[in-house]
Amino acid sequence: MAPVAPDSCSGLSVCEVSPMEPSRPSASPPPRRWRLTIPISLGVILLLASLVIAAVSLHTHAGDRSTSPPPAATASPSADENRWMSLGYVDIEGGVTPLYPLQQGRVKRVIAKENEPVKEGDPLFELEDIVPTLKVREAKADLNAAKERLAQAEARVKVIDQQIAAQKEAVEAAQIKVKRARILLERKKRLQKIDDAVAEEVQDAELQVEEAKVGVKGEERKLAAYQAGRRPAEGDVKRAGEDIEAKEAQLEEAQNAVKECVVRAPADGTPLRILVGVGQALGANAHQPAVQFAAATPLLVRAEVEQEFVGRVRKGESVLIQDHITGQDCARGKVVRIARWYTNRRTNTPDMFAAGSDTRTLECIIKIDSILQEVRIGQRVRVQFPD
Repeated sequence: MAPVAPDSCSGLSVCEVSPMEPSRPSASPPPRRWRLTIPISLGVILLLASLVIAAVSLHTHAGDRSTSPPPAATASPSADENRWMSLGYVDIEGGVTPLYPLQQGRVKRVIAKENEPVKEGDPLFELEDIVPTLKVREAKADLNAAKERLAQAEARVKVIDQQIAAQKEAVEAAQIKVKRARILLERKKRLQKIDDAVAEEVQDAELQVEEAKVGVKGEERKLAAYQAGRRPAEGDVKRAGEDIEAKEAQLEEAQNAVKECVVRAPADGTPLRILVGVGQALGANAHQPAVQFAAATPLLVRAEVEQEFVGRVRKGESVLIQDHITGQDCARGKVVRIARWYTNRRTNTPDMFAAGSDTRTLECIIKIDSILQEVRIGQRVRVQFPD
C-alpha cells in the first residue's frame, strides 16, 4: 500500500503512514545553552574592564606623584604665579682657579689636603729640586767669573789712568824743557851782541829749543795713546758689568725655579681637588691642572637667563635661590650685575647636546645675602625672579 501524500490527508490531524515505511523521528527543539553563557560572558567582560580601569587609574596617580613638586617646593614662594624661574649655579668671584706647577719634575710630596682651608703662601705640594739646585750652583759660578772679569777690567783702567797721569807730567816736563831752552837761547843772543865768539853757542841754544819742542810732541803722542787705550778698557768694564747683571738675573731665575718647586696657595682658600700624587712626573704641557683651588671669597650665583626672559630682569631686585633637585630654599640674594652679551651657557646639560641646540643666555650675577641652608660651589640651583 503506497503512502498517502500529505495534501491528501485533508481533515485529519495526523497523517497515516504505510506500515512498510519506518516512521521519522520527530524534530527535537534547539539547544537552550545560550541562555546561560551570555550572562557569564557579560560578567567576565565587566570584570576585565574594571581591572583595566583600575590599572590605568593607578598609573595616572603614580605619574602625578612623580611630576608633582616636593612639599618644600609647593610651600615655598616658587609656587607663586607671580614668579618665574631661571637655572644657574653657585660660584665665586673669578671662579675656581686651576693651579699648574711652573716647573717640570717629579712630585716629591703632597702637603695640603682636599677641602681643608689654607692660608696664602701655604705649601700645597712639592717637586724634586735637583736640577734647579744644580742650575743655581752653575749661575753662582758664572756670576763669580763675571765679577772677576769686571775686576780685571777695572784694574786695567786704573793702570791706564796712572799711565795717563804720568804721561801728563812728562808732557809738562817736556814743556818746561822748552821754556828753559828758550831762556838759554835768549841769554846766548844777548851775549852775542857783546861777543861775536858765542855765535855757535846761540845756534846750539836754538837746537836745544827745537829738541825740547820735539820732546813735548813725543810726550803728547804718548799721552794720546794712553787715552785712546783707556776707551776699550772702559768698554771692557761696561761689558763686564752688564755680564754681571745677566749672571745675577740667571742666578735669580735659578733660585726662583727652586722656590717654584713648592707650589703654594695664591690666596686664602681651599684646595677643592688635588690631582697629583707622589712620584708623578709633571711635564710642560699638562692635560689637567694639579690643583683646583677656590679662594676664600663670598659665594655668588650665576643665573643663566634665556633671551626671551631678559626683559624681566632688573638690577637690584631680590630673588629666591632653590636647590635644582630637591626644590628646597637655599638662600636669598640680589641681582648685582647683568652681562652685556648673549652667549652659550657656561655649564652644559644633556639636552643641550641635541642637534640644532643653540640656546643663547644672558648671565646675571646674584650676590647671596642670606643662606637658608648650606650651599656649595658648583651646585645647580633654580633662581626665582619676581615678575
